[in-house]
Amino acid sequence: MTTEAGTIERASSLPPILAAMRPYQWPKNGLVFAALAFSAGDAWRPGDVDSWWPLLWRSVAIFACWCLASSATYLFNDLQDRELDREHPRKRNRPIARGDVSTGTAMVTAAVLLAVAIPGAVLVDPLAAAIIAGYVVLMTGYSYGLKGVAILDVLILCTGVIGRAVGGAVAIDVEISPWLYICASFGAFFFASSKRWAEFRQLGADAANHRPALASYSGEILNQMLVISAGAALIAYALYTIESGNVPQNGAMALTLPFVGFALFRYLLLLNGPRRNDAPDQILFTDPQIVIAAVGFIATAMTVMIVHHS
Repeated sequence: MTTEAGTIERASSLPPILAAMRPYQWPKNGLVFAALAFSAGDAWRPGDVDSWWPLLWRSVAIFACWCLASSATYLFNDLQDRELDREHPRKRNRPIARGDVSTGTAMVTAAVLLAVAIPGAVLVDPLAAAIIAGYVVLMTGYSYGLKGVAILDVLILCTGVIGRAVGGAVAIDVEISPWLYICASFGAFFFASSKRWAEFRQLGADAANHRPALASYSGEILNQMLVISAGAALIAYALYTIESGNVPQNGAMALTLPFVGFALFRYLLLLNGPRRNDAPDQILFTDPQIVIAAVGFIATAMTVMIVHHS
């Protein structure tokens, strides 16, 4: 199902505390693999397991740590917003707002998640752990007040996305390409803008009552932010596939562009149409066509890099 009811049904099929951890958002932590895919260089020698296996397991480990840490921040956020969420047409069905998960259980679970995530990340790389810890601090500040500041609220969401990409590069000790910052920044701004735009449209006159920052926005400015960031993200990625020194200089990485373009425009189509009442992140991670495009992108990108280094 692709309706709001379908989203709620999927969430309620999980144990309440697990649903409150928002596992459907874990795929966004896959950004930690960007550095492995595009910056690992000679590690992609086919048949040389010793060259890529250490990088792979470190990336997987830091991915798991990001999943745990981000779930902890979701719990903190839902604890802080539980009263406002009860007035929201969709968020009122979150486990904490609904009363299925107590305040004490949520706090203890968040603490346990962080107690595993941060030390676990330290074992992979101390700097990567520091990035995760910084993310947790920033997102806690976001949940407890910073999200009420227009523009800053969007930029903080962008910082979390960039942190994942940079943390993945640090974990495997590869040079961070400027293109990683550029593509991650524009992509993150596009996604964050789409979340604010969707909230503004769904809540209408009550938007500011649910999220104070929305009082400073208008439908027109949010639509402009969405369109500009979408175009900038696609152009930035197109330039990356040609200009970056970490990809084949024959332009083969441009073969991934159709997948990126399709997923971006499919997302906009659903956001404006049949899934306009769903959360933007759930659209991104549950639409079969977008998922297929993501799989095609990953398979094509890895094939290009492996062939290039063979």
